[in-house]
Amino acid sequence: MLIIRNCNLINMAGIYEEKKDLVAENGKILDICDDAESKYGKEHTIIDACGCYVTPGFVEPHCQLGVREQIYRFEGDDADETTDPILPQLRALDAINPSDEGFQMALSGGVTTAVACPGNANLIGGTCAAVKTAGKTVSELVMVPELAFLMCLTDTVKNTYEGKRSPKTRLASAALIREALIKAKNYHTLWKRAQEDPKYEPPKFDMKLHSLMRVFDGMPVKITAKRSHDITTAIRIAEEFGLNYTLEDATESWLIPEVLKKHNVKCVVGPSYGEKNNENRYRDPIVGSVLEQNEIPFAASTGHPDMNIDLAAIQLTLMYKKGLSPKAALEAATINAARFCGLEQRVGSLEPGKDADIVIWDRYPLDYYSSAATVLIEGKVVYQK
Repeated sequence: MLIIRNCNLINMAGIYEEKKDLVAENGKILDICDDAESKYGKEHTIIDACGCYVTPGFVEPHCQLGVREQIYRFEGDDADETTDPILPQLRALDAINPSDEGFQMALSGGVTTAVACPGNANLIGGTCAAVKTAGKTVSELVMVPELAFLMCLTDTVKNTYEGKRSPKTRLASAALIREALIKAKNYHTLWKRAQEDPKYEPPKFDMKLHSLMRVFDGMPVKITAKRSHDITTAIRIAEEFGLNYTLEDATESWLIPEVLKKHNVKCVVGPSYGEKNNENRYRDPIVGSVLEQNEIPFAASTGHPDMNIDLAAIQLTLMYKKGLSPKAALEAATINAARFCGLEQRVGSLEPGKDADIVIWDRYPLDYYSSAATVLIEGKVVYQK
């Protein structure tokens, strides 16, 4: 049993800046109480938080951690398979290198869970994997091997294939995604019919379609779109095919909040600061406050390595300085990020039964100078400043 006493606890489930003790056992939160030592005894591992702020570990909902490695160049860059714009059969899981320096950076930034994705060079780039950020092998890291598909409606796709093959325009990008979804839907219909009635033959096996057809069973889709007109195209395609989707990056989402609200869009925004050019000309941390004011749920992402993952809290701080409430800022990196990834039963808040992924901060998490002092994953200390 582990007791973390004297916490200034923000558990993202109703407790905000209250003096509490946390109790963990077998990698899970067991209890939150006022005096754990009196209740459970002193013969356990005890960590004294000394009144410091304690939060759930941050959840990074969209990055290329371990897939596009931090310290390598081409030999460690496996994010983009640029031989075909439609590759739903690929899995980010198969490219993750647990030795990537980015994992240590994640821990130093208080990030304990990350969704590793393919890159943005393909219209359909494959599936994303949910992982913990400490472990020696992929088997130790992985939470969900195939969490969601990644689709992209960005200039990156056009620039990748320009002069080689389609797509060269937004017209072709949308058409190729629709074509793939139509084929997958037909394949899904025939496959399900054969499963339900043996008198029917299943369709000839097609690895692409067999993978992609899962969207018609509700498998989530992350759709990356930055510009406002690409965002509306993403919404249009998602609604046309009944996809269970989140909008990713969403640089210009703050310019069209009424559209997002009308369509009940869930946004994963970020990185929200950095170089402003082309698709990123309206990149601004104000995105958080605009979405909050319009009651649009959102999560925050660094898009690592577009923005280093250890700067996750800094991004929230900049949004806070641009008008986002402290509660909404922390929700964006914890419980909202977990919900949008379907991981809220395990991570995103500190509640009995959930993973004991805990960060003890040396200052208030949204203080510009704050940093993670101690990080635990499933009740084990994996990082100390």
